[in-house]
Amino acid sequence: MRWFGLVLLVVLAGCSSAPSEIKVADEKQLVAYKTAVSDGNSVVGQPARWGGVIAKVSNPTAGSSVVEISQFELDDKGRPDETQQGSSRFVVKVERFLDPAVFMQGKAMTFVGVIEPSETIKVGQQELQAPVLNASNYYLWSNDKRIKTYYVGDPYYDYYYDRSYYWDYVDEVDLIEHYDAYDAYDYDDY
Repeated sequence: MRWFGLVLLVVLAGCSSAPSEIKVADEKQLVAYKTAVSDGNSVVGQPARWGGVIAKVSNPTAGSSVVEISQFELDDKGRPDETQQGSSRFVVKVERFLDPAVFMQGKAMTFVGVIEPSETIKVGQQELQAPVLNASNYYLWSNDKRIKTYYVGDPYYDYYYDRSYYWDYVDEVDLIEHYDAYDAYDYDDY
């Protein structure tokens, strides 16, 4: 019975929680963004999954779009981790019309596709050599309404308790009720 639990744990650990649009059969074959920047044209034609925040969307033809992305590393779900420092930009070519009203500047996206030769883009007055991804699929992330909540424990009773955190979904009503509960507490007893 013990071995069954171990096998189940290994199987569940291998499952990716990324959305189906950006899942790939073999994640070991994906080329990292940093590798594409440093190796340049040696990785052309290889698969990649990159993400970031939309910087610019243009539609050169009626059935295609070009998206400039400010790159961020992806978390375990394939979502760009905007809490980290972004490194640079990359260009994504999509063979579909992406409406700039929906795919607005600042929204997080993740792309899966094949690497093409890099191109020179202009950001303000700066010219950058940017990797290019010919996207086979993408995922537009919705706004995240999670906050990181810390449990610090009672300093008198749980002095050596390991401080941890968890993600909690909240909205404004939860925050108001949370603070109202503390306002009702009488601190004069201590």
